[in-house]
Amino acid sequence: MQNNITYQDNQELINITLRVSKADSSFVYFTFESNEGICFYSTLESSLGEEYRDMSVYCTPEFEEDVERILSILSQRFSIEILDKKQITDSH
Repeated sequence: MQNNITYQDNQELINITLRVSKADSSFVYFTFESNEGICFYSTLESSLGEEYRDMSVYCTPEFEEDVERILSILSQRFSIEILDKKQITDSH
């Protein structure tokens, strides 16, 4: 069986750094998890001792609008601060 999947050496990604309160962070994690495959994220260690959580969210450009829509909907429930947004190249 031939595998038709090809991988590029470099993949363009959108990286969004956001800040949410510690109390609301678990709902953000849950929301991203329930939208499996749309993005991946990590909590920045520098925020672990604080009353907020800084998160680094990554998605491919084709999912950027979806991630932004999720963040927009969530921001209607609680404060989400976008600290940074940039396009990066992820090399394997």
